[in-house]
Amino acid sequence: METNELECSTHGVGYQTFVCEHLVADPAQVWFSNDPTDSNHWPDAWCTACNDLFLQQGEWNDKNESNLRIKLLCHRCYEMLRGKARSPTASW
Repeated sequence: METNELECSTHGVGYQTFVCEHLVADPAQVWFSNDPTDSNHWPDAWCTACNDLFLQQGEWNDKNESNLRIKLLCHRCYEMLRGKARSPTASW
């Protein structure tokens, strides 16, 4: 598994993860992402509003990514927030 480390002010050294700003502000909603895999335990995740942007293009690309505000988190923050997700989470 290829991962990049970061220094989290809460958890110390952790692995980089990426989520939209809306999930950081309110994690108790549906999370959209690919399913976790052995090589990517913490797939990029986004909310319903950001998923509408995704659906307009059918993928993330230059046209819709400019409207996406991504936050960098450590994997422990990601897991803590995702644990508050409203079930079910949606996969792509």
